[in-house]
Amino acid sequence: MSDLLFVGVDAGGTKTAALAMAGDCSCRLEGPAAQALRDGPEAAAAVVAALLSDAQGQLGGVPFGGVAVGLAGAGRDSVRGAVSSALAPHLDGAPFTVTHDADIAYHAAWGDGSGALLLVGTGSLVFARTEDGETVRAGGWGTVLGDDGSGAALGRAALRVLLAALDGGPPSTLPEIAAERFDLTTADDVMAAVYTERRPLASFCPLLLAAVEAGDWTAEAALHAEVNGLAKQAGWLATRTGDGLRQRLAYAGGLSGEPVYRAALEAALDRHLPGWDVSRCEAEPVEGALAMARALAG
Repeated sequence: MSDLLFVGVDAGGTKTAALAMAGDCSCRLEGPAAQALRDGPEAAAAVVAALLSDAQGQLGGVPFGGVAVGLAGAGRDSVRGAVSSALAPHLDGAPFTVTHDADIAYHAAWGDGSGALLLVGTGSLVFARTEDGETVRAGGWGTVLGDDGSGAALGRAALRVLLAALDGGPPSTLPEIAAERFDLTTADDVMAAVYTERRPLASFCPLLLAAVEAGDWTAEAALHAEVNGLAKQAGWLATRTGDGLRQRLAYAGGLSGEPVYRAALEAALDRHLPGWDVSRCEAEPVEGALAMARALAG
């Protein structure tokens, strides 16, 4: 296998990461965000193709042996098919797969075994595989309809607490933090940032976490409401699958490493998944993608 290149790709709403290996040589690469629904299949495929080309250049130009791409927004067959069609010309006939980003994160946590994964970053999703190999999910419906406890949801919650304080509602540290970090001093500033400048809601997530760290009870209540909504989805999934699902859950994603967030999430999961083995997945999703890429070689 030393003359073949294997690449795993984790393409998300904030950035795209790739892990490539040829023999004993490996490299990590990073590129811009790639979200199949938001950006379109062809644009998402172009981001991935650029990283694959960079990986091939860094590792001596060896041919591809297998590529696995976990892509945010690729939950439907039609989307995955469109991305695959756009990506195929760049792979010279090498085996490859395009799947949902939750799939590679799950593989990093549990491989082919049964269990559940809670993925929380810009968006959120609960994803599981039963003992019979059936995949099931809860949540993950995007920032308009769902994504409880996600970076986007926390950013929205932060701005709501901020606007309430500016309107004369409960006192909060958020006006001071928002003015210092984002130059948001009035409600008009907030409205312009969201509706005119169209700044991503997830970019305001650090505001909420900073306020919680500062002891802001309104921000803390908002955080607990969000993580409770996400943990509740995990509980629903556990109820649906019953004894067919091994009672273990790993959580992963960009927010999972934030200490304030992690503590709130674990407390909520303890309430909704009593008796379950709950832990943070230490392996990165891109590592799961690389393992899937290597498996394509048989």
